Amino acid sequence: MLGSVTHGAPHDVVFVHGAGGNSLLWGRTLHFLSGDSTAVAVNLPGHPEGEITCKTVVEYAEALRSLIAESGLRSPAVCGHSMGGAVALTLAIRHPDALGGLILASTGARLGVDTKLIEGLSDNPMRAIENIITPWSFNSIDLGLGREARTALSVSNLPVFLNDYLACQGFDVRGDLASIAAKTLVVCGDKDRMTPPKWSHYLAANIPGSELYFVKDSGHMLPLEKPEALARVVQAFLAGL
Repeated sequence: MLGSVTHGAPHDVVFVHGAGGNSLLWGRTLHFLSGDSTAVAVNLPGHPEGEITCKTVVEYAEALRSLIAESGLRSPAVCGHSMGGAVALTLAIRHPDALGGLILASTGARLGVDTKLIEGLSDNPMRAIENIITPWSFNSIDLGLGREARTALSVSNLPVFLNDYLACQGFDVRGDLASIAAKTLVVCGDKDRMTPPKWSHYLAANIPGSELYFVKDSGHMLPLEKPEALARVVQAFLAGL
C-alpha cells in the first residue's frame, strides 16, 4: 500500500490522498520539496486497485497507522487531502503519538456529501467522476491537467469511489478538535467548492495553535492545480517541526 512517490523533505512526512484517489496525487507537490528527511505518498487500501477492506474513515485511519509503522518513519508529519485529511484528523485524535505534525489540505471536521454525487456514483460512477467530481474539483483545468488528474484517480477500481464518499458522509469530528495536540497547518484553495474555505476557517479556529493559509486561485485539487504554492507552505511548516 506504500505509494511509488517519494522525495526529500525537511522532516519525515506521509501524504494521504482523498476519496477515490491514489498516491500520484502528490507527485507534483513532492517535486518542490527538499531536505534530508523523507516524504512518502501512500495508497490507502483498495487504491488504486485491490480489495475494499475499509468502510469508514476510522478504519482507514487504523490502516494508515499500520502503514506508518511499516514505513520505518519515526513520528512523521501526516498531510491529508480531503478524505485523506479526515483520515489524518482521526489519526491525530485517536493515536496522537503516531504523528509528529498535522497538515490538513482541502478538508473539514465534517465532510457532508451532496446526495446528487452519491446517486451518481451508485448509478454510473465514471459519468459521475467526469460530470460532477472533476468540474467541482478545479478552479481552472486544461486538457493536460485533466489527463494528470485522471492518473491520480483509482479508475481501475470504480466501486471504491462510492465506498469513500459514503465514508466521508459518516465523518464528523467537530467535538474532538480541541483535543488535537499536534502542531497543525490548515491549507485550502480560496476557490474550493468541494470543501469550501469556511470549513478550513472552522478547523483553524478550533484546533489549538493551528496555522491557516489559503492558496490563491485554486480549487479543491490543490496538490495538482497549485503544487508549487502548496509545497512552499508545506516546506516551511515541516522545517519548523
